Amino acid sequence: MSVPPVGSARQAIAAVANGFVPFSDQSVSDDPLHWPGYASKLAEASARTGETEAVIAGRATLGSRTVVLAAFDFRFLGGSMGEATGRRLVTAVACAARERLPFVSLVASGGARMQEGMRSLVQMQNVASAIGGLRRVGVPHVCVLRHPTTGGVWV
Repeated sequence: MSVPPVGSARQAIAAVANGFVPFSDQSVSDDPLHWPGYASKLAEASARTGETEAVIAGRATLGSRTVVLAAFDFRFLGGSMGEATGRRLVTAVACAARERLPFVSLVASGGARMQEGMRSLVQMQNVASAIGGLRRVGVPHVCVLRHPTTGGVWV
């Protein structure tokens, strides 16, 4: 059995949405630990994917319903969670809670970025807390696990 090629975040969005307007949050990861080679890996990932980070988020239309949608791009450092990735997700979830729009996540991720140390790891708690806020205000979260997903970030 062959495995289909990994699609981009934008391909995943196009497959499910009939409209998408990305948020203006353009947070990008930097190299807080001065990890050897990390800055060049970020630049390579951006050049390869055309994206500035592993997550794209914005308002989307699914059928006739407006939602907040976030899609991971595995081709950008394995869809890993860096500090900027977490900020983008928290911003998107906060928008969904504030506007009472369902939050849809299209996940293709391998985990946190060790090159950013604790700055990356705390993003998992920040995102989990934001998602908990959705539950408290009664806004649904629909999570679609794409290929590949190891679940490390979205557990």
